[in-house]
Amino acid sequence: MNAFTFAISRLRFASLACVAFFSMASLSEAATSGIVGFYQVPIPVGNSAWVCGLVAKELYHAASVTVTADVDGKALVAFDAPGWTGGEFTLHYAEPASGSCAGLAIDILSNTATTLKLDTTPAAAGLSNGMVFTVRKHNTIAGLFPDGGGFLPLTDSVSLFSSTGAQQNYFYNSFNSTWITALGANANNVIIRPGQGMVIQATNPITLTLGKGEVCHVKTTPTKIKANATVPNFIGPLNPLGTTTTLSALGITSSLLPLNDSIVVLAPGAFNQTGTYLSTGANLINGLGQNANNVSLPAGASVVINVDTAKNMALSPITVSP
Repeated sequence: MNAFTFAISRLRFASLACVAFFSMASLSEAATSGIVGFYQVPIPVGNSAWVCGLVAKELYHAASVTVTADVDGKALVAFDAPGWTGGEFTLHYAEPASGSCAGLAIDILSNTATTLKLDTTPAAAGLSNGMVFTVRKHNTIAGLFPDGGGFLPLTDSVSLFSSTGAQQNYFYNSFNSTWITALGANANNVIIRPGQGMVIQATNPITLTLGKGEVCHVKTTPTKIKANATVPNFIGPLNPLGTTTTLSALGITSSLLPLNDSIVVLAPGAFNQTGTYLSTGANLINGLGQNANNVSLPAGASVVINVDTAKNMALSPITVSP
């Protein structure tokens, strides 16, 4: 089991309230031990783009027995006596550990006592018999900010962008401790995928604490996130353990179509564009053709990725040393 206390100036991984084996009694394959804690991010007045560097706990991790297609073509992944119950995974995803979609959070549509039905086809996700899968609950707004996160109730907002580019704003209602849409609908279970950026609009400076809810686990395995075509894709590093990173450290350089797909960096608060970068396939360059691999990016900040063709982009896993 790993147990650390991080003292980092800008992004502070606070003293860990609890580090333990997290498991579910109904599961025969419990979660592995890991680093659990929370960290703080200073949010300026105005608009800024961020990503949560944490995920929910591992509920199950094992090799599948078979991968087949259901009558509608969706993938059915069967396991040998996993120990869960039918209908247990209602807001969860399965993440393959290998293949073309290794690290991608694939929604679980339903489950029996031994089988997961995933929102993909075996061919589209490159799934095959014997693949190892990890099951986690999705990150949700309420899971990230169970107490409102310091947002000014019904005023400050968290914005997410859909696969079509549509923007949806969410607000914290302190009267009943729930997250809501602009129309007042309950938004507690709105999903924020690993690596998916969010835009925060703040009336006053906020010290935002991430990790106080169920989303409090450091993810050290590879992560993939889908970038949708011709819409802004907010994507950021899954790394709560450092103060800054670089554009190349995102790990997406080789996933970008050379001299076509772009990375856009936005200034926190003002939210204006401070740089646009292209890939040569091996390196990132700025508009003058100069190497931009080492352009600094605050850890936890999200960038905007623009692509002409939808694709899965791999984010670099973090390295944790004792």
